[in-house]
Amino acid sequence: MRQKFIYICIAIAGVFMHSCDKYLDIQPVGTVVPSTEADFRALLTSGYSVFPTHKSLLSLRTDELLLDEFSTDMAVLKDIYIWNDQAPDPTTLSYPWATFYKSIFYANLLLTEIDDKLGDNEVTKQLKAEAYLLRAYSHFELLNCYAPVYSETNRRHKGIPIAQTIDLEQKFPVRTMEEVYAFIADDMARATELMQVSNQPAEHRYRFSKRALYAFSARLHLYRSEWAKALSEAQKALAIEDGLVDLNNGDALVPTDFESVESIQAMDNPATPQVHSSTYVANNIIALYDQINDKRFAHYFKKSDDEYRSLKGGSNRFKVSFRNGELYLIVAEAALHLDNKTVALEAFDTLAQHRLSASAASEQQNKLDALSNGELLEFLQEERTRELALEGLRWYDLKRWGRPEIQHLFLGETYTLQQEDPRYTIRYPREAIENNPELL
Repeated sequence: MRQKFIYICIAIAGVFMHSCDKYLDIQPVGTVVPSTEADFRALLTSGYSVFPTHKSLLSLRTDELLLDEFSTDMAVLKDIYIWNDQAPDPTTLSYPWATFYKSIFYANLLLTEIDDKLGDNEVTKQLKAEAYLLRAYSHFELLNCYAPVYSETNRRHKGIPIAQTIDLEQKFPVRTMEEVYAFIADDMARATELMQVSNQPAEHRYRFSKRALYAFSARLHLYRSEWAKALSEAQKALAIEDGLVDLNNGDALVPTDFESVESIQAMDNPATPQVHSSTYVANNIIALYDQINDKRFAHYFKKSDDEYRSLKGGSNRFKVSFRNGELYLIVAEAALHLDNKTVALEAFDTLAQHRLSASAASEQQNKLDALSNGELLEFLQEERTRELALEGLRWYDLKRWGRPEIQHLFLGETYTLQQEDPRYTIRYPREAIENNPELL
């Protein structure tokens, strides 16, 4: 009976869920019920492959990019750029919703079937660990897009639906942020028990590993202001591999290159070709760099006429979910909030030695030694902006750093995202609301 049920799920999921329940609009995975290790690996690979490119669209909402008014894709991007979420043009690209749940669907199908088909061994444990993490990370990203920053005062704020089974009859009510985070934590705990691979090789860098699990956990706790846990998890990831690309070497890879020593996981695409070719880097971002002594500048940007374009995107080589550069900054930020200036300064110095000229790194170290914790936190925000420019994390940082005012000039008109603007929490997509009345 269960076999028949799973087969039905696979064969008609797309049609049934769209025409009847219409809650998540999930498409079918295929018509073959997985039964071998290769089948289940292929199933999970499908889950990875459909993971959305939402961070590319999020970057348009930040202060990092300028939209090229003459771009051929301007029409589908402009309403995102000017934060017109209320009544966008019908051609405007939609923020992902169903695609997140497609990735979750593949993970859920694997978790439902793999024990009965393959039993308990190292291979199945690894596959299950990755599936739990893909499901957890998908819910985490949904929450970051469609809910405010977590705090004790808003923990019961409306979040997103949780999808943990492939029962076609289930309803998908919106859960509170607290409930969603509890679900994510449970999935991550299960993955921790099952994970077999400490570090994925470059050719499988899109997959989760123990190193990626710790990096994910560090970011999650950072966003929740759980400083001791963020510090501990970042240090666990760095204990497996703490390398950084030395940008003083002119032939060095861009740190976000999936083959670089600091790449941990390369699943997210923060700069699709469509967005990458339609934008320039904002002047306020360019102004943050010492263009001579900060070696990131030449590796991150290239001048095009009077503007700068990013060298980090437009190619699958630059997919990045987690990397060591971010981990050192998590260590620094968490340590400062814990009044551990020594650990923070060590993290800043290690990063500087691989990003700045020798003289500039020494000068920065002397400067930072003299700063207070509060002043170091201000430096941290600037340094995080420099190091992680155009990697899809800026929108989340702006949300947790007080939701500052942003202005975009477009076709001669100035558009403003106000301080603490409610648009820092993205509206559920129109089609998601139409398909799921529980979202209202």
